[in-house]
Amino acid sequence: MVVRRRIKKFSQWFTIALVGCFIQSGMARAHPFSQEEYSLRTAVTVSERGVVPLVVLEVPIPVALKEIGATVSDPKDVKRRKINAYNKAQWDALSQNITFTVNGESAKGEWLAIDHPANGKATEGFFVYMVSFKFTKAPDLGSNVNIEIKNSAYPDSKMVYSGSATAREPWVVDSSTAKEVLGEYESADLTDPKRWSTSDALRTMTISAHLVTE
Repeated sequence: MVVRRRIKKFSQWFTIALVGCFIQSGMARAHPFSQEEYSLRTAVTVSERGVVPLVVLEVPIPVALKEIGATVSDPKDVKRRKINAYNKAQWDALSQNITFTVNGESAKGEWLAIDHPANGKATEGFFVYMVSFKFTKAPDLGSNVNIEIKNSAYPDSKMVYSGSATAREPWVVDSSTAKEVLGEYESADLTDPKRWSTSDALRTMTISAHLVTE
C-alpha cells in the first residue's frame, strides 16, 4: 500500500467532516506529562452527517528515533525511507488494533491515516499519528445510537489517555466513557493535566446519543 496515496484519497472524501473533530480534540497539542509516556486519545462526533471518529497516538521522540534507526551518516533519501516506513508501521498498528461498532454491529469500512500537517511529524516532544474511519457503508443511526471504539494498540507501553464525545444538533450525547472518567475536564485544554488519565478504561470509548425530534 502506498500510504501517501491512500491519505490523499481519504482526505478528499472526509476532510470537511473531520473539521469539527479537529477543533474539539486540539489534536496537534501534546499531553503535559513525561516525555517517556505514550498517549492515546479518541474523539467522536455525532451529527446529521453520521459518526466521525478520530484516534490520535503520541510516541515520545527518543523512542521513535531509536526505532527509526536512522544514523547521521545515512543519506537524506535513506533517512526519509526509514521515517516513512516507521510512520506506516504506526498507522498500521493503530488501524489494525481498533474495533468499531455502531449499535452493536461492526462498522463497514477501514481506518486510514488522515491528511494533516502534523500527522507523522514530530511536535512538542512527540511524533504524532492520526487515523479516522472511512465508511464503505454508512450505518443507520436511527433515533438512538450506541458507539464503541476499542483500542488495543501498544498494550505494553507506558500510556496516558484522553477522549471526548460531542454531538451537533439535532443530536445530543447522553453518556460516554470520556465523561465518566474525565468528568468536567472532558473538554478542557489538552495541556491541562486533568484532561488526561492513566485509566485504561479510556481504551474502550463508548458513547450513547439520541436524536432530538422536537
